[in-house]
Amino acid sequence: MNIEKMGQFISKLRKLHQMTQKELAEKLNVSDKAVSKWERGQSCPDIALLSPLSDILGVTIAELLNGERISSAAMNVEANVVNALEYGGKSAKRKIKLTQNIWAAAFSILLLIGILVVSIVNVAISNTFTWSLIPISASIFAWLVFFPAIKFGMKGIIGSLTALSLSILPFLYMLDYTINRLIKDNEPIFLMGIRIAPLSILFLWIAFFLLKKLKTRKLLALAVLVLLEIPLNFFINYMIAGMEQRPWFGVQTVINASTSIIAAIILLIIDLLIRKKTYHNS
Repeated sequence: MNIEKMGQFISKLRKLHQMTQKELAEKLNVSDKAVSKWERGQSCPDIALLSPLSDILGVTIAELLNGERISSAAMNVEANVVNALEYGGKSAKRKIKLTQNIWAAAFSILLLIGILVVSIVNVAISNTFTWSLIPISASIFAWLVFFPAIKFGMKGIIGSLTALSLSILPFLYMLDYTINRLIKDNEPIFLMGIRIAPLSILFLWIAFFLLKKLKTRKLLALAVLVLLEIPLNFFINYMIAGMEQRPWFGVQTVINASTSIIAAIILLIIDLLIRKKTYHNS
């Protein structure tokens, strides 16, 4: 397979359909940079993208791989090509799913073993559950947050974020209650974390949806997130300063905000340069 010939064919068909690289990329859920690399012969589409790409461009998979229109006499190979590609795609998905299941099972088993060990040791020493409640609750919290992502990959990110959002405050309150029982103190040890957690979780949700929305322009998404980090840092610094009874705004605060602004500007400039280069190539 000649990937340069294939790339030229993709470029020709895309322009024939009056599509930009960005429009084609959005239809395939890839970046316009990836499409640009295909058309310049620097890489070729993933096997799972050949079928939808051929449908969008109005050619057969065999023609797409060949980089040109083929005669009707050669069309009888199309069914075999499609079947082979579908089998390869399904086989790859099965392997990925099996790997995810193995890691999810191993993760769950290790946490369960850890819970059993600390429970047995704690009961054997104290005849009750005391300090073991900390690693037990931490293990349950870790399982709730990380299991969806391990089990389902990128599709499980929403599940992990949801679990984190729902369990972070109960987890912090549980830690606070357990530690206070051990040291006989009624002061809220995790008060700062309890106050900061909701806003931090909100920031993570914004980051997730922003990266999902701007998946073809990740540098732009990162620039926006860097700017959003400034008010978040202001709030956290204000909370810490309030508990420590010191001024929350100072030279370091200005330096941190300025650094974030400069980083965001650099990311925006790089994003614009990439967009400009891609536009000229298209």
